[in-house]
Amino acid sequence: MDSVVFDVSEFRVLYPQFSETAEETLELYFRAACLLLDNTKNSLVQDIDERKLLLYMLVCHIATLKQNGDILVGAVTSAAQGSVNVSVTPLNNANWYTQTQCGAMFWAATAKYRMGMRYRAYHRR
Repeated sequence: MDSVVFDVSEFRVLYPQFSETAEETLELYFRAACLLLDNTKNSLVQDIDERKLLLYMLVCHIATLKQNGDILVGAVTSAAQGSVNVSVTPLNNANWYTQTQCGAMFWAATAKYRMGMRYRAYHRR
């Protein structure tokens, strides 16, 4: 098997807070997660079990963001009350992921894939 197949029942065991979320909706979130983490044989995450857990974390992250509604996105860096003024950090790198517990877990778990240079052994024939 070259890619993870989304199992809604298995996902709901890990994340029971989404037991009422429609199966079709979760499947669409999984497709969105696959845009963020390659789910093909060319993925940096070659271990299929590890990739499944990472994709499930992303589905949880996306579902949590959607559950929270269309609210201000990003970490609030300053706020004022008179004439209401709010500043947020731009959504890049960890900022987007650390908005939820699942996203933060994904970000921490994938650190090894973002660490500098990758070495690939050269085999001479």
